[in-house]
Parts: sequence; structure tokens; C-alpha cells
Amino acid sequence: MDYNRSLKSITPDSMLKTLAFTHVALLAFQMLFAIVAFAQTTRIYFGVMNMDDEFVFIVPVLALGGFFGGYLIFKKQKYILREKENFQEKLSGYQSVLITRFALIQGPSLFSIVAYILSGNVFFLLITALMSAYFIFLRPSREKVENDLRFDFDNQMLQQLEHEDIN
Repeated sequence: MDYNRSLKSITPDSMLKTLAFTHVALLAFQMLFAIVAFAQTTRIYFGVMNMDDEFVFIVPVLALGGFFGGYLIFKKQKYILREKENFQEKLSGYQSVLITRFALIQGPSLFSIVAYILSGNVFFLLITALMSAYFIFLRPSREKVENDLRFDFDNQMLQQLEHEDIN
């Protein structure tokens, strides 16, 4: 597969559709998994200070690590992508870094659901709910992409088309 050719096929609309679909699919899987876990668990309790449960320490640390790790990686890559000249490379890089950010949020959330299944502690579902709420906030939109990369889709597409016509 020709890498340059596949880059040319990325348009802002196709990238946004792909990201929106990925976002909804990841969120739906996360929510369905939590609902099924809740429905299947028979022993349910709430305990933050249960020192016998090692997940009480692990889950919050993973959740904070995923939150801050995703934020820091995204922020660093966002500034790198702003400096790129090629519009397609910006879009492709943005798509990659946003999916990485999604994964860093979803991973700890899914681990939290597994911890709930194993322990029955609703505290872990609360962490999942908080991570899911943040995940919803990360929903990709045209405005967010334009703000993050500091460009206007319409102007960039016109420049890209003019550049391709010259070549």
C-alpha cells in the first residue's frame, strides 16, 4: 500500500466521521460492558476504605494515570502537529494521537469494570462513570480539531487542492 496515496485520501470530513464512529463505538462498548457487569454481579457493596481490596489502590492510580497521561501526550503531540506543513500529515497525526488518548482513558475504565466484577465494589463503577463522562467530553468535533491544530478546514482544503493542481 502506498503511504502517500493513502494520506491523500484523508479529508477533514472523512477523518471526523472516522473519529466520531470510533468514539461512539468505544463509548458504547464501555457502557454495555458496565451494564452487563452490573446486571451479572450478585454481591454489591460500596467501600472506599476497604484495605483488603488491592483494587482500591490500583484502580484510582490507573485512572489518574490514564487521564493525565492522555492529556500530556495529546498536548505535546498537538504542538508538534501544529508545526507540520502538510495538511494530510496533520490530520493523520491528529487522528492517531486522539485515538491514543481514547485508549488511555478507556483502558483504566475497562480495568475498573473488571475490578468491579471481581470484587462487587460499586466504587469501581463510579470511577468508570467518571471516566466515561470525561470520555464523552472528548467527543471529536470540527471546532475542536480547528482549535487544536489552529487552522481552518475550508481554507486548508482550498490550499491543498490548489497545491495538488499545481503538481
